[in-house]
Amino acid sequence: MSSVKENKHFCMMPWVHMHLWPAGFTYPCCMSDPDYPIGNTQTQTLQDVWNGDKMRKIRLNMLSGQPSQECRRCYELEENGMQTLRNSSINNFSEKHWQKVMNTAEDGSAGDVNMAYMDIRFSNLCNLKCRSCGPQFSSSWFEDHKQMYGELNHPKILQVRKDMTSFMDELDPLLESVERVYWAGGEPLITKEHYHILDKWIDMGKTDVNMDYTTNFTQMYYKKKTAFEYWNKFEHVRVAGSLDANHARGEYLRKNMIWDIVVQNRRTMLEQCPHVYFEITPTVSVYNVLNLPDFHKEWIEEGLLEPGNIRINILLDPTYMRLSILPEEKKDRIRKRYAEHLDYLKQFKNINHVKNDYESILNFINDDRTQEVKMFLFKTFKVDKLRQENVFKIFPELEGIA
Repeated sequence: MSSVKENKHFCMMPWVHMHLWPAGFTYPCCMSDPDYPIGNTQTQTLQDVWNGDKMRKIRLNMLSGQPSQECRRCYELEENGMQTLRNSSINNFSEKHWQKVMNTAEDGSAGDVNMAYMDIRFSNLCNLKCRSCGPQFSSSWFEDHKQMYGELNHPKILQVRKDMTSFMDELDPLLESVERVYWAGGEPLITKEHYHILDKWIDMGKTDVNMDYTTNFTQMYYKKKTAFEYWNKFEHVRVAGSLDANHARGEYLRKNMIWDIVVQNRRTMLEQCPHVYFEITPTVSVYNVLNLPDFHKEWIEEGLLEPGNIRINILLDPTYMRLSILPEEKKDRIRKRYAEHLDYLKQFKNINHVKNDYESILNFINDDRTQEVKMFLFKTFKVDKLRQENVFKIFPELEGIA
């Protein structure tokens, strides 16, 4: 077993975690290929999924050094030099939970559910309708999607189980053993289950949970309290602003966002929660790849962001938004602009991880998927028409990509 950690297909996630989508689809983690769920909490209990056929097979594959189709996105990112959830899971959980790996049964089962790391997207409730999202993860997308493509086969609001009372009754006993939680959505800061669990932990005196957020950073109030008030009660809070670009570009990519409110929320957070770590996690796609250095530099120079507090997510799906659809002329512009930005970043210390992320983008653009430009423009123009927007007005740098 000592060599298991070193094999490139091993990950701790199937022994400490399950990831739930708003409709109940369940995965080994949030990076799993969405085409291969391992269960569904609409019809199964958490324990049923934990030791279900698919989860057991993944564990056995990992222990024997075999790849799993569910994990192909981490494999692809690592081939391009990116750090992945697979890497961090080994660093964060193997020391304390290695015995669970050692105790894996011959059939791949792993005892009772272990939710040391919790990532449950309780619903798709969200106030934004981002270009890279859709109705599965944003209730605000529902009407737009229906107008463009017709009726959907699911309701506007999706939940991990229709009977949320029974689901929370099942989850509540597991909360005491949670070490780390990742809050995302939908939008977690407007989700009632998020605040239910925070209140539970506060009542239990369990305020040492490591809490990581991905939030659109637009809605900081829930009922009569602010997220800032809650965060001040916990010892370890990391907030990732899911912000792709600044000003009009940001508002286009994350529809319903008001940029000035995001900036004001960041300034308020600096005043009220100075102990809370903040970073931005832009999803880098065709739209914002050229603007990213400008956004990064602006927030550094306005004192809103430490230079190293950016974690880049390279968009993989939908494939027609990938960076590699761009023609060579645009790729050359990216290379030049990123070389300038990397030169600017040299003045800052301890940010090698940021430089690596930018360099990974440069690796990622080398593939040739230019055949998907037509689909990108078709989809973009379709949404533009509905929302009365114009991609080339907001992103003039994309002119001439066809």
